[in-house]
Amino acid sequence: MTPVADENKEPTGYFLFSLDTELAWGHFDNFRPDVFSPDGQRERYAIRRLLDMLDEFGIVATWAVVGHLFYAKCEKCEICPVLEWKGKYNSYNDIYDASSPLWYGADIIRTLIQRSGRHEIAFHGYTHRIFDENTFSREDARVEITEWLRVTQSMQVAHPRTVVFPRNKVGHLDVFKEHGFVCYRGDELLPRDYYSLPLIGKLLNRIDLITQFRTPQIYNVEINRAGLINLPASRGLFTINRKFDMLLDRLNLRNFHIQRIIRGVEKAAKEKKIIHIYAHPFEFRAEKDFEKLRRLFESVADQIKNNRLQSVSMATLAETALRSYAS
Repeated sequence: MTPVADENKEPTGYFLFSLDTELAWGHFDNFRPDVFSPDGQRERYAIRRLLDMLDEFGIVATWAVVGHLFYAKCEKCEICPVLEWKGKYNSYNDIYDASSPLWYGADIIRTLIQRSGRHEIAFHGYTHRIFDENTFSREDARVEITEWLRVTQSMQVAHPRTVVFPRNKVGHLDVFKEHGFVCYRGDELLPRDYYSLPLIGKLLNRIDLITQFRTPQIYNVEINRAGLINLPASRGLFTINRKFDMLLDRLNLRNFHIQRIIRGVEKAAKEKKIIHIYAHPFEFRAEKDFEKLRRLFESVADQIKNNRLQSVSMATLAETALRSYAS
């Protein structure tokens, strides 16, 4: 494990914040209308609020964007992976030859470009298809990458350096390396104790997905010149069970797991390591959700003010690590 050191600053810890920006594309194979607002306005409001809060606290984000959101409507492209979904997924009828605000977001992209000069726009798939190497070929991966690059370059987005894999299913890293990517977000880190045991570990993982009772893992960068740098997730901002989140909110215990994340932030600052938190904009559905994020950002901003932590994009951290390793 290699510590990261910026040659221009004293060593500090690092805070990474990535946002899987996908609207309904994350549910392309099992679309649930109840998860989203009918017109996509709640999700757009959440993105604007997130940008405001990032500005307020001086925090940098990696916005991992699904490429198809760059369209305002279906353009019936010559290469269209969605055609394979006809008769297979109900979402096909809402996507092909349509302009649903849950599936098309050129307005969102314009907002990100106008507001996100400090931030990074990263790859999150062209259609959010899963990079499972057992069912997803290298040619499929190349189509996703080249189509993402084509549509994003049409809006003058800088060539991405970061991959956030749909559903964190990592695959075809060598293809991404060929296209100039330098890092990716791997699976959430788990403690190397009881969590690694076959039976009890599985039970603990399931319980933690719901309750998030453990403190997020922190880490140093592992340099692997044969592939991309893995900057794994430490913790999601929300639990996998939103009903559990809402129950805690009703009981005024909304900071139950945020306090655990804050402990991770403090530990990363103290030990000069990395903590990586992620979320989806559509998960911000109520004011209490933003209050949780504000509490976290206040903690991060306090560590930054005291020169114990830096907030950077995933690509910036990866490139800093590579320079540090080379020297």
